[in-house]
Amino acid sequence: MNKDALECFIKVYEKKSVTSAAKDLFISPQGLSKTIKLLELDVEAELFFRGPHGMEATDCGELLYARAKHLCYLMDDIKKEIGIMSGGKSTLNVLVNFSTTPSVPPDILFGFTNMYPQFQMRLREFPDEYPIGRIFQEEFDVGIVLGQQEIDNCEIELIQLCEVVAVVSKKHRLAGKDEISIMELEHEQLVLKSVEKGKEHSLIDKCLEHGFTPHVVHEFSNVATAHILCEESGYLAISVDLVEEFYNNENLKIIRLIEKIPQNIYLVSRKRDIQTRAVSLFLSYIKNYINEKTGHIDVE
Repeated sequence: MNKDALECFIKVYEKKSVTSAAKDLFISPQGLSKTIKLLELDVEAELFFRGPHGMEATDCGELLYARAKHLCYLMDDIKKEIGIMSGGKSTLNVLVNFSTTPSVPPDILFGFTNMYPQFQMRLREFPDEYPIGRIFQEEFDVGIVLGQQEIDNCEIELIQLCEVVAVVSKKHRLAGKDEISIMELEHEQLVLKSVEKGKEHSLIDKCLEHGFTPHVVHEFSNVATAHILCEESGYLAISVDLVEEFYNNENLKIIRLIEKIPQNIYLVSRKRDIQTRAVSLFLSYIKNYINEKTGHIDVE
């Protein structure tokens, strides 16, 4: 059983089609079928049968799929560790959301490779609303994300407490308040931070709990857009306290909500029986930085 065969098996399982899987893998369907057949001979069991919806996994196939990704990760980790022992550099793949920058700035992230030059770091930033679950599983070792996103087979650890806040122009009728209730948003024109497709913003759920549907006029990805709409159009923006404190727009007022809505920052890493040295050191590095910055790591 080798890693290439397992990756072929995973693709057929997820596509439920040898032809579609072969296109993604850039090999012929005949070659892919042969690889699956050799894998079946290796494990001494049938892995698929042809069902009404395409290639369906047998019970043995389901068991292998539940372990296959972990086996591939483990093989990659072993290769990385051997590479380090033989003098090579290991690459740590790191994912971050845009709004986590105030918590852990890029210079701090890249400071990890200054402290541990035996590792290289590949850093990619994604909008907060990007559905990172699948891409994280396939490409990344560790992530710093806003909100407790649903990512399978991962360890998720809270590193900084944040909450939803209202933001208004200093000319707005609510600008004289430091704290407001959700009910005071009922007749406001709101601009909300975009969320992952198919999901609702946590504020909308909270408003519905209080018996009204909020009037949302715009969803933003870039906080600068929200600030312009607050200043120029008098809208009320729903944002995150950490982000607003970082940008510190002197023309705007940050207002806390009485009904707290958490929007915390989490450190995410793939579950492994044995964590790679690069990931272990990075997790410790980030938690130490948060400790030094806040005096402690906040926990719920």
